Amino acid sequence: MYIFRKAELVLARLGLVSIVLIILIGGISRSIGYPVIWSLEIAMVLFAWVSMIAIDYAFQTRRHIGIDALTNLFPLQLQTFFLWFNEIFILGFLLCGVWYGFSFTWTTHNQVLPVTEMSIAWLNSAVPTGCLLMVVTSVSFIFQGCRQKVVVSQEETC
Repeated sequence: MYIFRKAELVLARLGLVSIVLIILIGGISRSIGYPVIWSLEIAMVLFAWVSMIAIDYAFQTRRHIGIDALTNLFPLQLQTFFLWFNEIFILGFLLCGVWYGFSFTWTTHNQVLPVTEMSIAWLNSAVPTGCLLMVVTSVSFIFQGCRQKVVVSQEETC
């Protein structure tokens, strides 16, 4: 799982740098009178993918937002129950995201983006693919016994 997490982090970083460069090139070229009209569409697709990869990375390292002020008041056994319940609830939600996301992607796969004429499926498939990545992460977390924290090395932080 560590290598997978590392690969996701590299992809997210490359995607983020690509978005910045594409937007920068688009802005500069527009200001000198030669607009790169496809820059915003490509940046939008990249942003969707980078977002989903980054969300899965945060999910893997348990760095997503969590409000535990209320559950910390309960005994440890009840806290553990809530952790398991929450993880199973999240897994169900993610499975719905995969199912309905791929369904929506399939329904709209013949549509194209207006400027690049690239299939809109490239944009729409980011959500179900991201949900699928998080399903793998969630199932792995459940099989590991729902341990609370994942140790993250300094080189993995952005």
